[in-house]
Amino acid sequence: MTDLLPFQPSASAPCRVVLLGGNGLLGGAFRRAWAAEERFALTEFTRAELNLTRPEQIQSALDRTEFDVLINAAAYTQVDDAEVQPDLAMAVNAQAAGILAEICTARGARMVHFSTDYVFDGRQAQPYVETDGVQPVSAYGRSKWEGEQRVAAVSPQHLILRLAWLFGPARDAFPEWVLQQACRHAEVRVVSDKTGSPTCSLDVPGWVEALLTVPEASGVIHLVNGPECTWQEYAQGVLDAAAGLGWPLRATWATPVPLSSLPGLTAQRPVQSALNTEKFTRLTGLQPRPWPAAMADHLALKAIPG
Repeated sequence: MTDLLPFQPSASAPCRVVLLGGNGLLGGAFRRAWAAEERFALTEFTRAELNLTRPEQIQSALDRTEFDVLINAAAYTQVDDAEVQPDLAMAVNAQAAGILAEICTARGARMVHFSTDYVFDGRQAQPYVETDGVQPVSAYGRSKWEGEQRVAAVSPQHLILRLAWLFGPARDAFPEWVLQQACRHAEVRVVSDKTGSPTCSLDVPGWVEALLTVPEASGVIHLVNGPECTWQEYAQGVLDAAAGLGWPLRATWATPVPLSSLPGLTAQRPVQSALNTEKFTRLTGLQPRPWPAAMADHLALKAIPG
């Protein structure tokens, strides 16, 4: 097995990074953080240039590119659709991930692969640590777990980073839905019996850079902002931050409802999938900032509706 060296920042020799999924919520954060940084030389591929469902295209595209790190921020993330398209989810989230890991290892490059809290079944009371047993309850979760295993089997030195409840400026997510509802309606109904960990996409590139500089950082690591909360508490945090910034909210309180009341959910979700980040802190000395602080910064970047 080829030894993969840690990233060492150097102004004279920038780290050559391939970014997949740069148009997404997560990939957009890496583009925003690293594209103009002299420490990095960023190369991106469009889906037309590198389609993760076409193994031969993956190989040919990367054969023509020199790189030290590959950031795989591309994924099939439609949780309910995966129940009727499990083969497509598996092709993108697992089979392609394994191919990328093999290419990276053969090149002596480091792969950063992102996974999810949905690899857990949600039956555990406390936040999950990296060594807790995995038991996905959906086709999406199974595809992500298979991807983790394939990447790890190729090289234990690749990074497999589990995120959850992602929000950020590159694309609308849960906070934007909450704000849209609160500006239009007098009531916002949000699930109160599902617990997890919000994650600010803008924080992720800095966390990843820190991990890449630590030689012993490898394998599965949880990366989220703390503390744990329910969807209803998450929504209330959004409303509180927006109210403080002067948003014209019709609803300022998130009304709690049970998960069972939501229509149109095909896939089963883990009801408790908060992630423990102590391993990340031990490795880097960094403590992820609380998600309410990240949320306030996120909303401060938005134009307040007139």
